[in-house]
Amino acid sequence: MQWGINSTRYLDAKPVHGLIERQVKVNPRATALIFDDQQLSYGELNVRANRLAHYLITLGVKPEVKVGIAVERSIEMVVGLLGILKAGGAYVPLDPEYPKERLGYMIGDSGIELLLTQSWLKSALPLTDGLPILELDTLDLSAESEVDPQVAVHGENLAYVIYTSGSTGRPKGVTIRHAALGHFLLSMQHKPGITADDILVAVTSLSFDIAALELYLPLISGAQIVLASQDEARNGETLAHLIEHSGATLLQCTPAGWRLLLAGSWPGSGNQTFKGLCG
Repeated sequence: MQWGINSTRYLDAKPVHGLIERQVKVNPRATALIFDDQQLSYGELNVRANRLAHYLITLGVKPEVKVGIAVERSIEMVVGLLGILKAGGAYVPLDPEYPKERLGYMIGDSGIELLLTQSWLKSALPLTDGLPILELDTLDLSAESEVDPQVAVHGENLAYVIYTSGSTGRPKGVTIRHAALGHFLLSMQHKPGITADDILVAVTSLSFDIAALELYLPLISGAQIVLASQDEARNGETLAHLIEHSGATLLQCTPAGWRLLLAGSWPGSGNQTFKGLCG
């Protein structure tokens, strides 16, 4: 047995939000994100995330400050993630469908100082006294700055914390640093590869680590994300329709996900440039 050696290094890699900001400057009018009947260009997505970031900064979000995010799959989910990162903070995904006991443990164990959610979810969350809550769908950020925040973030700063399943006991929070996330994304950008012409259908819950690949890899590459709703991601027929209707060229999912598509009578994409990535 011999260890593999990879000599590739990305020593000048920016944090992921910096890589996305680079793409905004390249082509601000390109489509970045589609969800249902909503669509944002790179410029529009960046402005919305910037406004949120500036507001979060006024609330004390900065490097190493953890911010919980408990939202349904939506445009607001992506804006919320980027807003936290741009403010220098680290996000902690909290799936609203998890049992209250598990969510309560994660909120307490992670040490989040702020929680982003949506108004219709707030009453279902096990909130702790004194934890500030922001409802992304009711928040008026029109007075906030649209420019990129200039927060110094280095590779060893925390990007996000993701919790294990807890199958061997209590769920455990795994800390992911910016350098690790950036190196992973840049290596995937190189191989298997993605270009600005690609369209990726994102299906993975934020509670799973591979969601970072689905959401950030297209955005650092000038490509397009089609965000599947919760219902679409769970139904083979509707997911197959979304893949075909969107003209997707990329889909990352587990073997179980491919079986779901086949069970939904998906014949395989008619798009000759379609690439499947097994996770």
